[in-house]
Amino acid sequence: MKHYYCSTFSKDYVYKGLLLYNSLERFDKDFHFFIICLHEEVKSLLEKISLKNATIITLDDIEKDDAELLLIKESRSDKEYAWTSKASACLYILKRYTEVDHIVWLDGDTFFYSNPDTIFDEWGNYSIMLTEERWREPHKKMGVTNGFYNTGFMGFKRDANALKCLQWFRARLLEWCYDKWENGLWSDQVYVNDWLNRFENVGVIKNMGVNVTPYIIGGSKVDMHDGSIYIDNEELVFFHYYGFKYLDGNEFDLCGYKMNLSDDVIKWLYFPYIHASKEMMELIRGIDNNFYDIKEKGNYFIRNYFNLEINENYTPDRRNICTILSKNYLAKGLALHSSLLQNTSEFNLWILCADNLTYDFLRKANLPNTTLLSLRNIEDKKLFKVRNNRKTNEFCWTLKAPFIQFLLKNNVNLDSILYADGDLFFFKDIKSIYEDWSDHSIYISKLWMNPKSEKMYGSYSAGLIGFKRDKNAFKCLKWWKKNCIKWCYDRIRPGRWSDQKYLDKWPELFSNIRITDNQGINAGPWNIKHLQIVRYENKVYLNNNELIVYHFSGFNILSNNEFDLCSRRRPPKKAVRYIYKNYIAEIKKAIELIQLQDSEFSHNFYLL
Repeated sequence: MKHYYCSTFSKDYVYKGLLLYNSLERFDKDFHFFIICLHEEVKSLLEKISLKNATIITLDDIEKDDAELLLIKESRSDKEYAWTSKASACLYILKRYTEVDHIVWLDGDTFFYSNPDTIFDEWGNYSIMLTEERWREPHKKMGVTNGFYNTGFMGFKRDANALKCLQWFRARLLEWCYDKWENGLWSDQVYVNDWLNRFENVGVIKNMGVNVTPYIIGGSKVDMHDGSIYIDNEELVFFHYYGFKYLDGNEFDLCGYKMNLSDDVIKWLYFPYIHASKEMMELIRGIDNNFYDIKEKGNYFIRNYFNLEINENYTPDRRNICTILSKNYLAKGLALHSSLLQNTSEFNLWILCADNLTYDFLRKANLPNTTLLSLRNIEDKKLFKVRNNRKTNEFCWTLKAPFIQFLLKNNVNLDSILYADGDLFFFKDIKSIYEDWSDHSIYISKLWMNPKSEKMYGSYSAGLIGFKRDKNAFKCLKWWKKNCIKWCYDRIRPGRWSDQKYLDKWPELFSNIRITDNQGINAGPWNIKHLQIVRYENKVYLNNNELIVYHFSGFNILSNNEFDLCSRRRPPKKAVRYIYKNYIAEIKKAIELIQLQDSEFSHNFYLL
């Protein structure tokens, strides 16, 4: 029995659509695919590729047959128009191709992993076939607003029941089909909610392996046996990669919706799809190098961030450090990067740029061992809401937990990350911190201040914090993030100051925390007066601990050659000679780089 499928491919979706076609070629030995081209460029591309089991149809063809569809075209986005034209496309195929006794609509971001015969066996004599969204109990009400059935798969027979349904569906879609919630509707999907009662002979596929979505798989048991993937003990037939975004071939958004994807799902389902996407993009560019514009990553919110290079080229010795830089911290951030280059052989510095000026400058600078992310990449609705109510430094503090969580969530081989404030500077290989950290989930350092100061500012420093990629660390990050979004200001309040005073509660709330007693780790102007400073064989020691990293809190740049070493207190002479002198030299180099790289930026540098 030949199986007939159809889908609409837009310019953005054509690489996914070709992956879908290839997966059918692998697993369905007798099929035909009707490809509806939303854009003329898609048709031109597909005509240059040998698709022996496909018929290429343009939306122009369907619009000539359905004048009412064409009339509403200008009122819909590309995505909305693809949804709107579903029923029209199915009716067109059933009308024009008499050999087609059924048609299966598939969204272009679906992909087959095994033989689809199980779909057609279960379909049997039903006129119409659907798959459920499978909302779990806490989310049942989502069915009312988002739909109980996923319209990424819809099957229609050539019979009176199915044709009646398609005609009704077409009329509703022409009336309203938008990517928003309005009058109890959303997209094309809510229309399907009552089909089991509205139309006769409608079936719903029970096989868990059919049209599995990121949401469904999040609540299912996932296994792999002999190279095949099983969902709740049923073999995966096809997966629906909704929300997947290809950014630049190295960075991806695995899903544009709130999802918690397990490491196994990322490894078994997303790694292969990412590689297939890269290969398909190369094939398309080989045919038409200008088909896809390079997307500037800085302009996109990335819900489930994934970095292919970090995950594929993992080595236990490569240290991952992250920091947040605003424009007035740029020179300090460059000095931080330089200190890592000088002392640590294998590292990657992740920089979150809190403003466009910083992002644009660092993108041009192309620093080695560095991955840039813009505020736009991580700023969700909650962060956007609080941004305008906080000073720059307060908002950067607020960003710490979300940023670290963002990096650790989906990057399965990013086994740990060390956050460092932009005004830290490393004097020794960072591996010594990791040795001190050992196998603990969380790493923090004492401030070593007097009791009065600790009562105000906290006992531990939020300027240098490490998190392993484990449940305990994620639990801590979630708690910290929630509290910082609620309150994070440069004010002393009972139990609160910035993002830092929250750390005092960690030892009682979370387990497996390493609180270092090494005073050479994250010393700063707040305690340097109370530490014995010794220089021996070009190494600096603080109370007999070798200086590993120093926090230049309060350091201000006044001009190319003028600096306020600390806005709060004067460092001792030995600290100036052995510690600050080295930092000033690096800051000067950073200023020179800024002035050389971007004259417009450096013109206002001291006013930032």
